[in-house]
Amino acid sequence: MKKIIRILSFVVLLSLFVGIFVGCANSKAKIEIKVSGSSSVTPLMQKLAQEYEKNNDVTISIITHDSGTGIKDTQEGLNEIGMASRSLKSTETGLDSVKICDDGIALIVNKDLSITGDSVSGSQIYSLYKDGIAIEGILRGISREASSGTRGAFDELIKNTEGKALKDITAFAAVISEQNSTGSVKTAISTATDTLGYISLGSLDNTVKALKFENVDATAENVKNGSYKLARPFILVKKSDTELSTQATAFINFILSEAGQAIVAQEGYISM
Repeated sequence: MKKIIRILSFVVLLSLFVGIFVGCANSKAKIEIKVSGSSSVTPLMQKLAQEYEKNNDVTISIITHDSGTGIKDTQEGLNEIGMASRSLKSTETGLDSVKICDDGIALIVNKDLSITGDSVSGSQIYSLYKDGIAIEGILRGISREASSGTRGAFDELIKNTEGKALKDITAFAAVISEQNSTGSVKTAISTATDTLGYISLGSLDNTVKALKFENVDATAENVKNGSYKLARPFILVKKSDTELSTQATAFINFILSEAGQAIVAQEGYISM
């Protein structure tokens, strides 16, 4: 009888030990991949990260800033992966980049605002932002902060009839205000009935209305076929002299895979 009791006691102790060991193993912190940068890329990156985390023992931490900050974070080693909604500038050195998709820039207004044909031209937008010249009921405009990738692409692509781009002017008209994220632009436009703004095409939703540009609808298909001219790349960056972790490399490979690119297309962006 005593022998049986000793055996049972051993089994109980062994079970407790195994339970403690398994509990400690399960409580082990997941590997973290730090990502930061563009507020335009963030919604897509969140979808990709959410899907990737389902089948991989990692946590992908995404911090929203702008393209310039994401690139700087990478240069300074504050993240593993930076997000940018534009190509790298010649001054942004020491980095490697990979394009994950293309994206259009949607010109947005309040859903109750109507203009002829619901279409605007590059020269009209140029005149609004440079000189404050109204486009029918559009009296004001919104720009992004200077380090925004969406702003950089917008200022480069919007030109007047002589081919001069917004990026070459020194200051916007007084009717142009500034917002520092995609979300804040949408919020401002949804409550202002006389204002034009611009956001990532993939971030477009039913809170605002997208205008045509040069009589062409802002759609992924039209970006892909080249008829909608307001478009730019989404890129991820890493330090050239630093190897990515195995987990970060695997995450980028997932984004570029057929499964990752299917998510890109599903979210309204232009897949690779």
